Amino acid sequence: MNIAKAFIHRAELDQAINDLRPPELGPNVVDFTYTLGEDWSGEPAIFFTIVLSDRAARQDQLYKVTSEIQDVIVQHIEPLEQWGVLPYFSYRSQAEQAALQAAPRS
Repeated sequence: MNIAKAFIHRAELDQAINDLRPPELGPNVVDFTYTLGEDWSGEPAIFFTIVLSDRAARQDQLYKVTSEIQDVIVQHIEPLEQWGVLPYFSYRSQAEQAALQAAPRS
């Protein structure tokens, strides 16, 4: 059984991802996090959660902004080629993130 490099060399992956912190990703990205796991088919995966500025999350900007962000991440990190994980992306606006953080936890 092969284990993806991302799981074995987590510190190196963290460094590669930290190199992407703004300004590399541009002013549209407020913050981002990632987790490692398996996708629906059991393949090793990296899941990015990206918080966009409210302006970047507008419907007329969203496709362009998210495509550019994904291109930068994939070109810089090469998740599949260098780390053996499939990349998945999830986006939230600043307003959505603030609402999630303000919501009472049960």
